[in-house]
Amino acid sequence: MKLLGRLDAVFIGLAAMLGAGAFVVFGPASELAGSLIFVSILLAALVAYLNAASISQLARVVTRSGGAYAYARHYLNNAWGFLAGASFLVGKIGSAAAIALVFATYLTPGLETVTAVLAVVVMAAINIAGINRTALGSKILAGITLAFLLALILASLFAEPATGSIAQPSFPGVLTAASMFFFAFAGYARVATLGGEVKDPEQNVPSAIRTSLAIVLALYLALALVLTLKLGPSLAGSLTPLADLAGQSLGVEAEIVAVFAAVATLGSLLALLAGMSRTASEMALDGELPRALSRKLKNGTPALAEVIIASLVIVLVATGSVVLTIGISSFAVLSYYAIANLAAYRQPRSETTRPKWLNLAGMGLCVLVALSVPFGGLVVGVTSLTAALILRWGLRALR
Repeated sequence: MKLLGRLDAVFIGLAAMLGAGAFVVFGPASELAGSLIFVSILLAALVAYLNAASISQLARVVTRSGGAYAYARHYLNNAWGFLAGASFLVGKIGSAAAIALVFATYLTPGLETVTAVLAVVVMAAINIAGINRTALGSKILAGITLAFLLALILASLFAEPATGSIAQPSFPGVLTAASMFFFAFAGYARVATLGGEVKDPEQNVPSAIRTSLAIVLALYLALALVLTLKLGPSLAGSLTPLADLAGQSLGVEAEIVAVFAAVATLGSLLALLAGMSRTASEMALDGELPRALSRKLKNGTPALAEVIIASLVIVLVATGSVVLTIGISSFAVLSYYAIANLAAYRQPRSETTRPKWLNLAGMGLCVLVALSVPFGGLVVGVTSLTAALILRWGLRALR
């Protein structure tokens, strides 16, 4: 029996997108893009829209869990499917580690590692308890975050505008800023990875993706506008731009903003862990990962996959760099979407009414923005995916 309705799926998408990205990317992106920050955010939104269109047309036909992994296996071949699944897992493990550390940095400065590990353990336990609790948790966390962001935007309209001009950026800076904004958009794919657990997935998955993406796009554009107008040059490089804005517009202390930031990151982490464990479970069912990862509890949760994924996230929390993991995540997730666009391009025309050039445009933009991530993330991302392919080849050679 399908457990999630359309509204549940929308809130899982919102909780995944309205996380760490919304609270951290605007400052560093402004430093890179300067007065062209809106170009960066619109470019990221365009990539996200094209990806959403491809994901939507694929989800109407392929309803099993796994997202682009399942789509690539269906329309391309098993190797492409494995690369999509590996890209998703590498990218999202990095994302989850970074988000957990952002949560801990806001909430308990000086105790980041311990708090981040605890957050991962608690969120994994909620997922293991069952997808209904994931949907309920996502509704609560996304609702709180939405209310806070809307209140902040509305209150900021009455604040005095900043003085001073914002520096002009370079073209590479605009592209790198776009990759950072894409990190803040990428959560809508989480709905597709839960496709096998959604009521009437042919209709509800595409609708939930479009709805959650549209809501977040409107919020990010509004935030970019008020942050640019009210903070001006001081926005560039700020690691707490929303706290700065809240202090100026509402007279709110940074600690209060930190609570809302913590709530938002928990929602994103919750949805991330759910999507990763189900992709790993689907890959195990197909023999791409150890079969034991496909085992599920009575409530349908792939508990072993959830535990292993959470353990890998904890390893990165304890040993990895936040900046590096974000770069790896952006590269790997954009690679994932590039494969999804290719799979959509290979769909028979009888299964879709969308022009094929949209799929090619989405794939090309994914590649362009992926190659624009910070150099360290690019190197480690390419190395990780190459190692995954070599490992797959080696395991198959031993069978």
